[in-house]
Amino acid sequence: MPAQPTDSPVSFLRLFWRMGGWLSLIPLVITLGLTLASHLTLGLADRFDTEGRETVGTVIDREISISRDSDGDESRSYLLTIRFDTSAGREVVTQKSTGSTFYHEHDIGSDLTLWYLDSDPDRIELSRGENRTASTITQLLALVFGVLCLVALWFPARRAVAALRARMYGAEETARVLDIQRSNITVNNHRLYRLSWQEKSGRRGQSLAYRREMLEPWQPGSAITVYQGIKRGWWSGDVGLR
Repeated sequence: MPAQPTDSPVSFLRLFWRMGGWLSLIPLVITLGLTLASHLTLGLADRFDTEGRETVGTVIDREISISRDSDGDESRSYLLTIRFDTSAGREVVTQKSTGSTFYHEHDIGSDLTLWYLDSDPDRIELSRGENRTASTITQLLALVFGVLCLVALWFPARRAVAALRARMYGAEETARVLDIQRSNITVNNHRLYRLSWQEKSGRRGQSLAYRREMLEPWQPGSAITVYQGIKRGWWSGDVGLR
């Protein structure tokens, strides 16, 4: 539920969150997930370097798995079932997901070179170093989302700092409410609104977003307190009174 206008001084964290700081959680979670996946894949790549064994296997079955998401978009997984013998004479049958090109290049009965782990023969590579390559790509993706996370942190943090500086050090002025304007933000199927005002200098400003009923006490023509920042004024209902 959106916060309510307040006269109490608002903390940096609360302003940061209300100004969109919560959006940084999305790239942050993705970054952490990709970092973990990269770490696990790199560990698997190291194991293949240490105990990987090369052999030749035979394709004994092929399958295309088709799934659809909630929007009806289709995705396909290309699966090969492969049989091979380890150096210890053990027969192993395992299923491996591949790319579409590799899948169509190998019919049932065709042979292919693979690498398996001595301690876990069901784990195989169909191209040497594929896990290390996957780890590198995942690391790069994690770096990209890490940068996006920093950007998502910086913008609301900069606005929150500007609002707090205005409340603490900016000139205190009286402005007149112009209107309660509909915003583009919806929370829990409820449209949010912003208080619009005009300052003595003629400059106009808008509040953060609230439920309409929260702004009803400030009708057009009402006087409100605004603290002047470098680039804009900030309503006391957003940042609290000095």
